[in-house]
Amino acid sequence: MLLISPFIFVYFFAEFTIKNIFLYYASLLLFGPAFAALLKTMDKLIEDKIIAPTKTFWYYFKRNFKSAIVYWLIISTLLLILMVDIYYANVFAPYLSIVFFILIVGVILIAMYGFPILTRFETGIKSLFVVSTYAVFRFFKVTVLNATTLISFGVIFYYVPGILSLFLMSLIAFFMMYNLKQPFMILQDSFQKEHKKEE
Repeated sequence: MLLISPFIFVYFFAEFTIKNIFLYYASLLLFGPAFAALLKTMDKLIEDKIIAPTKTFWYYFKRNFKSAIVYWLIISTLLLILMVDIYYANVFAPYLSIVFFILIVGVILIAMYGFPILTRFETGIKSLFVVSTYAVFRFFKVTVLNATTLISFGVIFYYVPGILSLFLMSLIAFFMMYNLKQPFMILQDSFQKEHKKEE
């Protein structure tokens, strides 16, 4: 909660407009590492059943901070650019808006796999994007299920933008990681086979 407090402040006191979009962008800088740590914490809960939530969260926040912040900066910057593109497309070329919207959805779907994967596997940023894109289509049912979960949270937060609704993030992270148990096993086998080939 502390890590996204700047976003909470901005959300309640600054309207989401093109003029304030950079303010929102800056307020969410730590969201990536925080979300990655939350996902890994829920992953440990699924595996170990009992954990020390706060201690586990901060451990993985520090451990995955570098890769998570780099990945998040790329994802958030792409989203920022595409949102600005949609704004100007609506003004000058409305027919292009749907193209930019589809690209935004694509980026979000890729990130939906990227964050869990970077908490589980040692991989470079380029490989992370490749594997995440592959996973979106390879595990399509899981993609739809997790996307539905994220959309549901977005709707709840939009209509009930209270602090308590943010605690739903823990439940979302839990369900996302639970749904990814089987895909992770398949990906792990693929990584191991690739590693053996390199040897």
